[in-house]
Order: sequence, then C-alpha cells, then structure tokens
Amino acid sequence: MTHGSSVENGAESVVAATPHRPIRPRPWAAAFTIVCAAFLTLLLPLAAPTLNGLGIGGLPLGYYLAAQGGLLLVALLGLWLSGPWNRTARGQRLSAFLASLTACGSWLTAGTVLTLTGALFVYGHDGLPLYLGLSAGLLVSLVFIAPALDRAGALHVDDLLGRVTGSAFTAAAAGLGMAAGLLILVSIEMEVAGLAVSVAASKQGWQTPAVIGGVSVLAVFLSFIPGRRFWHALLAAALVGLASVIWTLVWGVSGKLPVGFVPQLAYGPALSELTLTERALLVEGLGDPLSMPPFARPFVQVSQLNFVVLTLSMLLGAAVLPHMLWRRRTAAADPSNEATSSRDAFPSRHKAAFGLVVAAIILTALPAAAVFTKLELYQKVAAGLQVKEQPTWLQQAQKAGYMRVCRAQAPSDIAPDAENVTAASKEMPAACGDTTGRLRIVDLAINPGAVVLLMPAFAGFSEPKPSAFAALIGLFAVLASAATLRMTVEVSTGGLRNSNADQVRAPPSMVLRILLTIAFATAATVIVVLLGESPVNRLYWAFAVLGASLFPMLLLAALMPRISGVALALGGLTGLAACLYYVVGTTGIFAPQFALSWASVSDAPPWLLDELRELLQTCASETAESPQACRNALELGPELANWFGIDGRAGAAIGGPLGIVVTLVAAVLSPSTWRRPL
Repeated sequence: MTHGSSVENGAESVVAATPHRPIRPRPWAAAFTIVCAAFLTLLLPLAAPTLNGLGIGGLPLGYYLAAQGGLLLVALLGLWLSGPWNRTARGQRLSAFLASLTACGSWLTAGTVLTLTGALFVYGHDGLPLYLGLSAGLLVSLVFIAPALDRAGALHVDDLLGRVTGSAFTAAAAGLGMAAGLLILVSIEMEVAGLAVSVAASKQGWQTPAVIGGVSVLAVFLSFIPGRRFWHALLAAALVGLASVIWTLVWGVSGKLPVGFVPQLAYGPALSELTLTERALLVEGLGDPLSMPPFARPFVQVSQLNFVVLTLSMLLGAAVLPHMLWRRRTAAADPSNEATSSRDAFPSRHKAAFGLVVAAIILTALPAAAVFTKLELYQKVAAGLQVKEQPTWLQQAQKAGYMRVCRAQAPSDIAPDAENVTAASKEMPAACGDTTGRLRIVDLAINPGAVVLLMPAFAGFSEPKPSAFAALIGLFAVLASAATLRMTVEVSTGGLRNSNADQVRAPPSMVLRILLTIAFATAATVIVVLLGESPVNRLYWAFAVLGASLFPMLLLAALMPRISGVALALGGLTGLAACLYYVVGTTGIFAPQFALSWASVSDAPPWLLDELRELLQTCASETAESPQACRNALELGPELANWFGIDGRAGAAIGGPLGIVVTLVAAVLSPSTWRRPL
C-alpha cells in the first residue's frame, strides 16, 4: 500500500503550500454526479431481478451491467466533474495521471485484488457491495475530500485535519482510526502473501502459518527502506504488474481468444454458460441450492437491506483511503506560475479523477476472473472428479493449504465464506463424494483469497508458469505488507507532529518506530493465524473502521472549517467505538450474548432466540450435552446477532452517522474557546 514516510534523513520538512488557481465551484455538477452515481451503484444492482429476466441469450443482464457499466460510467462522471481540464497544463495532467498510479497502487494491492475476486467468486451478485462501494467511494472522495485538500493546501487527510483544527485531540483520534483500519489490511496482505508463497514453494511443503510468520518478519525489515520516490515508483510498477497478471490469466482461462485480452468483453458467454452448468450439477446431484447458490441471482446470501448498507459502509471507507495513503512531499504549486510549478503541481481532484478511471479499468476485469474460475471449477466437477483419483491441481491446492476436500469436521475448520459455506448450510458431509465416488460442490472448500491462484492450472499452463505467477503475486503482497505496515506506524504517530500544520515537531524516535512496527506486525500475524476469519470479512471490517472513524471527521471539517477539534475527535472516536462494538459483538464467541442482549432490536425470529437461550443454558450446565450445545450456540449466534437486520460487516453504516451526530452536538455545546479562529 503506501508509503514513504514523511521523515527523510532524520528530519521532517514542512513546505508551505502555494495555492492553486481558484477553482470555480460547481455544486450543481457535484449534486448531479452524486445522484447518477447512487443510481448506478445502488439502484442498478437492486433492479437485477428484473434485468436478469430480460437477459439476452441467457446472459444475466443485471449482474453484467452492475459489474461493468456502473463502474465505467461512474469513472466517466468523475472525469467530467474534475474539469475543466483546459485550465491545467498538459505536463501537470501527466503528473496527475502518474500520481494516480501510485495512489491506486497504495490500496489496490495484491491482497485487495485477490480478495475482491474471491468475494465475487463465492457470493456472485451478492459480492458486488465490495466492488461497487469502492468505485462510489472514490467518486465521493473526488467530490468532497479532494477539493478540501486543495483549498487547505493539505498533503493528505490527517494533514487536512491538522490544518483545519490545529488540535492534538483530532490528530490522535484520526491516527487511531487509520491505524486500526490499516492493521486489518496488513493482515490481508500477509495472508495472501503466505498463500502465494506456499503455492510457489509447494515442493518444499512449507505450511502457510509458518510462511505468514516469515512474511511478517520480512515486511518489518522492508518497511524501513528509506525513500519516498522509491516507494512511489515501486507501487506504480506493482499496480501495472498486478493488472498484467490478472489480464494474462483471464486471457489464458478464456481459451486465448483475441477478445480474451479485454476481460470486460470476454466473459459474457461464460456467464451464460455458468448458469447452464449450475443446472446440470443440480440435475446430476453434484450440487444443491444450499451449498451452490446461483451465481447471478441476487439477494440469496445477502438481503436487499444488507446489500445497501454493505455498499454504504464500503463507500465511506473508500472515500478516505486513497488520500489517506498517498502522501506528497510538497504541496501543489500554482499552475499559472512556471517558477513554482513542479511535478507535484496538480490539483488533488485531478489525481482522484485519474485514479477513479484506473481503478475502474482494473476492477472491471475482476468479475471476468471470478466467472471464468467458477465456470472451470464447476465444469471439472460436472465432468467427474473422483475422490480416490484427484487431479494434480487439486492435490497441489490442498498441499498449499488454501483448499480442503471432504472434511467431516465442523464448519469452524473451514475457511469462512468458503464456496460451500452459506448461512443456510453449515454442515460438511460425513462421507466424501456421492455413491459413485464423485466429488460434489459441497465437498470442496476454498479460501476466497486464493481463488486467483487456481487460474494458471485452469488455463492449462504447465510448470514453472503457475509457480512463477504465484511467486509474482506473493512478491506484490509482501511489498504491500511492508508499505502498509510502514504507513500504519506513520499514521499512529502522526499526532506527534500533525496537530498543528504551522509548527514543525520532532518525528518519533527510531526506537519507537521499531517497537511499533514489531507490535503491529505481530498483531497482524495473530489476526491471520488465530482469528480464522475470512479475508473477505476482514476487508469489509477494514473499510468499515475507516468509514466510521475518519469519514465523519473529514466531511464535517470540509464543510465547517471552524468546527471544534475536540468535537471532531469525539465524533471520530464515537464512530470507531460503535463500529468495533458492532463488528466484534456480531462475530465469533461474542455473538450469542450480543443476540440476547439486543433481542428487542434484532430481526431474528423469537423462537430462534428462545432456542439460543436454551442452548446457552445447556452449555453452562456442565452435563454431557454441554460441549455440543456450546458448539451449536456459537454457530447460531452470528445468524441472530444484529440491529434491525444490519450485517455485522457494515459497521460504518452505524458508526458513521452516529459519529456525525455526536460531532454536531458536541460542536454546538462546546465553548467558543475550543473553536479555531479564522
């Protein structure tokens, strides 16, 4: 992710901002853009049942339009809104485009891309909230965050808060929220790196947990490599390399057709064929509606309400993440003055616009990767995978640790959100395969973060190409782990120097940086190895934490420049606390008690809540039935723990609005001495 530290040669330089040429506000354009984006990213997916009924030649039109047209049209709207472009020199536009590669490379990393593909693979249409929320969030960043940065001459979002409020409380609250979100993203990068390295070194038989530990140690050392320009160039190159890998794999799996090199156009027929393959598996008894929900049918695993709130949660986090991660050394110079113009002399809104286009081009290739991989897997199951004669690719996947076959254990042993685990089907079969020994869909479980690692084998590439692809992805993920780890330390100590942009404060000592780096790397490793949560869930959590804590602060700071820094800090911390409480309370061992404590606002049926109470009573009775009752309660709890039916992964949809309300109330009640004078 991003990256160079703001510390070079042991000292920090703060360069005074030279303002841009005044930008004529276009509120009508911003309002029109937001309305169109809301229509494309929310109403279009919600209309999928009707659009799928109008499918052309068996193509589920609702899924296809939501996964392609929404993102591309939002990107074009962003380009239009960021104009007029004729007021910016050509060299500055080129600089903005190159900066957008770095900005996208700071968050559109190997871990993010593989997890997004895995979410689409597992959830199909119901995985689109991750996908659409990112693009809509980038547009909101372009409309609200980037202009605020330009007006204040700020270099990044925490610098903006420091300039607006000059409050140490605001800087500390922002640093806490950013560090929490980035720590979760570090854990995703480390897991993806561990899986990829395990695949590349499958002959050595390395176990994934041990590899993740090695990745953690390597990331700690790499995070201390100095040089902002080095990290910027590396991130841009990694983004281009990652996109090239995805394009090549899609081209290979699609049959190497000429159109296969344009993933956005290649997978329409495959999507239609996938629907037919699903029906064939159902007829042959190799699949069932519970373990194999229809790929393009919406709202099977996620309700319409949760589709909206999950998209909103992702939107709030994505609105702050790019400008939080990508940090310029100097503020933008005045484009009208060639003497002060530099490579960084471009408005933040131009960088955000180009970044939105780059992200849309790459993101729209991921549905093709998910569809082709899903179709290949289903066709191989339909052709007959034997329990006793498993193909090489399946054996290697099990050896690398990202795929499991025919485990007769509880679903807690399976990667959460795996292909065969749904809210309605929570049991693995006691025996492998059907009566003839053929593997079924329910017999297979895959880590969503490793779906792309199946593509080289499905494309027919022979060794060493699959290992080389895995090694390349592992390298990108290791670099992203180091860069994100570095940024996590930087933002966590930002309050030491960014509380007032007019003052130059000493950077944190090297000893403190080393200790924090080791602590964060250890915490990320523990999250991966011991928590056992799906990378898809953790990606939702990361954006929810950022959206609940940072977005209320930035939105109100942009709209109300004189707002109290203490009020902003209270709102940010309230949003963060509410988000974490909801995420933790609805997950894992805490879910049963959360469900019973908030039974009055849960959408769970009363009879299921009564059953949960009985299970908890039996669990505490210390009888022979206690262990099984405890396991049943832990399985039932997450299904019942919610407020008004809102998914536990959509914490920003709860914490964000609450943070805004608390900030406004605190601002009204705060004394005038807390407010920053003009």
